[in-house]
Amino acid sequence: MNPIQTGLALLVTAGAVTAISARERRTALVGLAVALGLSPFLGEPLPQMSTLASRVVGAALAAYLLRAVVERARTTPARGPQLPGGSRIGWPAEALIAAAAWVVAVELAAELATLALGDSSAPATGVIGMLTPAAVAAAAGLASIVVAIVPTFGGRDAMRTTTGSLVLIQGILLFQVGIAGPPGDLEQLGGVVLILALATAGAWLIGAEGRRSRLEAGREPAEDWAGECGTGTADGPRAPLDDPARSSAPRGGTP
Repeated sequence: MNPIQTGLALLVTAGAVTAISARERRTALVGLAVALGLSPFLGEPLPQMSTLASRVVGAALAAYLLRAVVERARTTPARGPQLPGGSRIGWPAEALIAAAAWVVAVELAAELATLALGDSSAPATGVIGMLTPAAVAAAAGLASIVVAIVPTFGGRDAMRTTTGSLVLIQGILLFQVGIAGPPGDLEQLGGVVLILALATAGAWLIGAEGRRSRLEAGREPAEDWAGECGTGTADGPRAPLDDPARSSAPRGGTP
């Protein structure tokens, strides 16, 4: 058992659960940043320093991009009812699902290690001995995959779908590390590009969703449009001067 690797895997799992279950968007982004930023350090051996740095920087850029869009949406909130964020079943249920995934993945990694050794009668080493770096990486990856499936394919809004997609991709990469070993440098860079592409597309969708909700709720103020023409008021655009209804109105009490 490697306590450092196990602790990092637990933090990655906690970050994934927080990103999926948190109702407040900034809290979900903190969990997403933790899950994406610590996942490159799982597995043995670690990738080269340049590859490791590129993955950490890519994770930071993805989280920062989403944070910028969320902060902009907070400064210009849309009127009308908003969909509740976070998981409908709550974080305790999501944590239990992740714990079940941990048990399955650790057992699967132990069975694969036994097959690789070619000795199916090897004595069990206990729970502590089963927590190898490969096993905890596979466990964190499978837990991320399981909790991210529903928001990725059934998310109620763009933010939840984007968060679920990023956690799902990160989980797939981690599960590959635990089962098939660390990927090559080219695969690592491909993962960085994929994460950044998903974050960019998600940021665009979140911004478009916010603009659409403001338009549907009448957020676009009439005075901004009318002010450009010089005929607007706070209550709405004034009637034009050549309006027939206005020009036909009696003046000074004279019919």
